Amino acid sequence: MKAIVLFLAAACLAHATEVPQRTATKQYLVKQKNIYELFAHVDQPTVYHPELYQKARAFSIEDNISSYNDQAVVTEFLQRFKHGMLPRGEVFSMMYPLHHDEMICLFRVFCTAKDFDTFYNTAVFARFYVNEYMYIYALTNAVLHRQDTNTLRVPPLYEVLPNFYFNEDVLHKAYHIAMGNTGIVGVKKTTGGIDTYYIPTNYTGSYIVRDEVPENQKLSYYHEDIGLNAYYFMSYHEFPPFMNSVEYNMPQHVRGEMFMYLHKQMLLRYYLERLSNNIGEIDYIDVNKPIVTGYYPSMHYHNGVPFIQRPVNSEIPLHVHRYVQALQDFHTRISNAIDSGYLVDKNGKRTNIYESLDGLNQLCNVIHGNADSVNEKYYGNVEYMYRKILGFVPDPIDKYHVVPSSLHFVSTSMRDPAFYGIFKNIVTYLMRYKEHLPCYTHNDLVFPGVKIESVTVDKLTTFFDHFDSLVNNALSIPSQEKAHSMLIKARQYRLNHKPFTYHITVNSDKNTKASVRIFLGPKYDVHGHELDISENYMNFLEMDQFIVDLKPGTNKIERNSYESVYVVPDEVPSDVLYKKILKAIESDETFTYPSQPYGFPDRLQLPKGKKEGLPLKLFVCVTAFDETKSFKIRSPVRGPSVLDGRPLGYPLDRHVHSFNFTVPNFYMKDVLVYHRQAEELNLTV
Repeated sequence: MKAIVLFLAAACLAHATEVPQRTATKQYLVKQKNIYELFAHVDQPTVYHPELYQKARAFSIEDNISSYNDQAVVTEFLQRFKHGMLPRGEVFSMMYPLHHDEMICLFRVFCTAKDFDTFYNTAVFARFYVNEYMYIYALTNAVLHRQDTNTLRVPPLYEVLPNFYFNEDVLHKAYHIAMGNTGIVGVKKTTGGIDTYYIPTNYTGSYIVRDEVPENQKLSYYHEDIGLNAYYFMSYHEFPPFMNSVEYNMPQHVRGEMFMYLHKQMLLRYYLERLSNNIGEIDYIDVNKPIVTGYYPSMHYHNGVPFIQRPVNSEIPLHVHRYVQALQDFHTRISNAIDSGYLVDKNGKRTNIYESLDGLNQLCNVIHGNADSVNEKYYGNVEYMYRKILGFVPDPIDKYHVVPSSLHFVSTSMRDPAFYGIFKNIVTYLMRYKEHLPCYTHNDLVFPGVKIESVTVDKLTTFFDHFDSLVNNALSIPSQEKAHSMLIKARQYRLNHKPFTYHITVNSDKNTKASVRIFLGPKYDVHGHELDISENYMNFLEMDQFIVDLKPGTNKIERNSYESVYVVPDEVPSDVLYKKILKAIESDETFTYPSQPYGFPDRLQLPKGKKEGLPLKLFVCVTAFDETKSFKIRSPVRGPSVLDGRPLGYPLDRHVHSFNFTVPNFYMKDVLVYHRQAEELNLTV
């Protein structure tokens, strides 16, 4: 009965979570097949798809140097390669300067290939001769940012790098199963001659009890959600800090602001999850005091070395105090820029960040410390410094034997509660900048002739259901045939919610285009005190934003949760998708793929509810859409989108006064989020 109930839930959700689809051409399918094969068992390239080894041996980058646009980049790579780069099998992290420089060099070679064939041949070569983890990092970014590959997908990173997403006990069981000890796992299915084993998987907080770290104990299901962590990796590399916007044709005028808004949204979502577990505000990080928040990962690197732990109330190690001093210097310079209103570039030229149309974006680039910063050396990279300081990593023995912490990888940093404290410090710069701007006036906010008559939303219900993730890439295989005959999957319970629909009734006195924004925020703080919008506006998470055509009279707007521009359904397992690709190549069967490649996990839109209901506030605003101020961008992560020209987070991006926040085109509503057991929930479906 339980299996039937869970199947009904999955079927309901699969039907609900839909995004616009495109039909693949044969050329697209062949490219997608080739890309997927490059990510499989990269630590055993001569065993898995061994035919590629002959292709790698036959291809010479040096002999084909005319096939690259920037031959100087290729020459630098060849010099590094002949001198000796990070060896295969060693741990790689972008936090170490040598690793960082070698990865960027490889990435630039991928990106400068004149056509897909050259890029693919280069990637096949690198798969055999370059450090496999550096290779995955560079190849993922190249696929995202090359014009001829940015509609292709890379396999889910939790399948490519299971060591970064699952605890050691899970992979230990997987090793035993792969060696023939199948009695340690309870569930096995055989379909079409393929044996599939399912390993029950818990989160760290379920078997390591540390009462002094409530975040680890109560929220590990959120910190360690594999879909959330994989999404963060892809979103972070929408605008990698090492890429220059002009050189790589990125939307430079919103780059910094979008990076900052991404992290603000992540903090807001996390705060809602903390409230649902009766934990209060996210704490700031003070590097001049003992670090209260401890972190005890249960993960190991592929070579068996464990991830670094950070005990509760740890003192900052002496050998990183040079980073503490640098961080304080960068903090002072950024704070002075915000308060004075001026950034100083490397030539001494001053830019007024409050009068320049690009002022906020330039400030955010400086805070991020990316390649578009007006003065990267002077303002530094505060995020990098926080990660170096709080990683609690000992100095390496040599340049190639390093032991990074979870904060040293974008893939794993959200697992550490300190990550949220770091970015609370960083996002505070944005809030400080906004405090220097005047509040929106009544005329700034009102949409003449437009009134929201009512807003209702379906019952909001969360639950936990299971999800299966392939972990084969963490295992050694004797042959490709053996790899295809046995699948090992980690089965984990993850937070989900029933699909819901917003019902919005708007009255308009004219034909007009409008932007609709939907926000969700707390009604009470952790102590049960009701919050006024003037003290709570900064805590509202943007759930959706879309454009509508209003007609004179009453307009009924219905918007389903899965239609949100920010979310996507769970990724299709790579073994399933790969088979579909092969079948479509070999036949005339239609293959479709989403126009939005990646996004925030749809199932995490709502914080975990409570049995009696978690009280929240739903805020809806309808504002004029001015086509002369709007602009289109194409993101390699979120696909094509239209921005209406208003600041990200509008109208909750500046300080709010209650008295002028009652315009007719705004609507605030109390809602409750309930949590149910999956069986209990679906008896009523």
